[in-house]
Amino acid sequence: MAPPVKLPWELEEDILSRLPPHSLVRFRSISRKCNSLFNDKSFINNHLSRSRPQFILLTTSKIYSINIIDHDSIDPTIEVREIPSFSYIPNRETNYNHRTIVTTCDEFLLCNYRFVENKTALWNPWLRQVRWIEYGDKEFRVFGLGYDNTRPEKVYKILGYLFCHRKFLSDQKVGIYECASNLLRFINRPEDDDFPISEVAKISNVSLNGNIYWITWGRSETNEYYYIRMFDFSTEKFKPLCLLPCQKNPHINEIILAVYKGDRFSLLEQCGVTREIGIWVTKERISKNNGDGGREGVVWIKLMTLSTTNLPKLYSEHVYRASYFIYEKTLVMCRGDDETGVACIYIVREDQCKKIEIGPRIGKCCHCVYTPNLVSLPLFGG
Repeated sequence: MAPPVKLPWELEEDILSRLPPHSLVRFRSISRKCNSLFNDKSFINNHLSRSRPQFILLTTSKIYSINIIDHDSIDPTIEVREIPSFSYIPNRETNYNHRTIVTTCDEFLLCNYRFVENKTALWNPWLRQVRWIEYGDKEFRVFGLGYDNTRPEKVYKILGYLFCHRKFLSDQKVGIYECASNLLRFINRPEDDDFPISEVAKISNVSLNGNIYWITWGRSETNEYYYIRMFDFSTEKFKPLCLLPCQKNPHINEIILAVYKGDRFSLLEQCGVTREIGIWVTKERISKNNGDGGREGVVWIKLMTLSTTNLPKLYSEHVYRASYFIYEKTLVMCRGDDETGVACIYIVREDQCKKIEIGPRIGKCCHCVYTPNLVSLPLFGG
């Protein structure tokens, strides 16, 4: 038998960068050299660039990752993996739309609970790291997480608001919780800003480059218009970003914003009558400095139209809002079944739509798109 051939370290590193996180984590205990890769920014970035999006699902008791295998095949399959939960999961209620929110901020998951205690978990499931953020005030409602993207280091902040008991939501009081100093402070809103942060916006906002973006509407002298609004953590100001490419019948159509290819936006619109889906994407990347007060600077292009007959109706008051990502020319969605509530994956390409039931063990749940990675959580000051 020939002696084993020792590969060059550069080749070993390249092979390791192609492994999924749950496999790669096992190598930490093999040697100091392997363990050092988890602190190597170039290796972490290389691994992240090769990772594909998947779904994270939070049920009432467990957490799952859903990986779609062979996106481009006629008969794709899914891999369901239960992942270790963080140390404390409150007993979640079934009304996920307003109770448990799971979203992402760059490479991390943000899980917001609003029950017995106001707590937010910043979490990397593959490294089994979690940092709990407690902001004390029971009336403070978390909207999203971001950071000042003009600084070399990411200093995380939480945007939120005090629960408004008044009739006029324009009186909403907006606050920022600084994670490093554990300080909750309130900021002034412009006098002409009469668009409060809504519950609908809270379950549909996305984070990109440290800023938070969501869909809202405004009025002109002749008509209503729909656009993307943002909160810039570097200036701590609300700004309009751009008009939506679709302005017809927004009251009866379902519109969902998502991040596309890591630095752009995608917009999904489903017609409430025909169930046809249109997908738009921004032509250029969304820069850190987008949002200068104008609404014309972002160009959208129509990526595809999907009109298969078995598309589900995405809007429903009884299931958690659909989450999705675009891979090549394929739309991958996660949504609960209207009749059973069981979470399902939909793979839609051209005139084909395949529905895959994840299984009865995963019933009603909240979910989001997440790209597995090896980025360690930041340390917060005490």
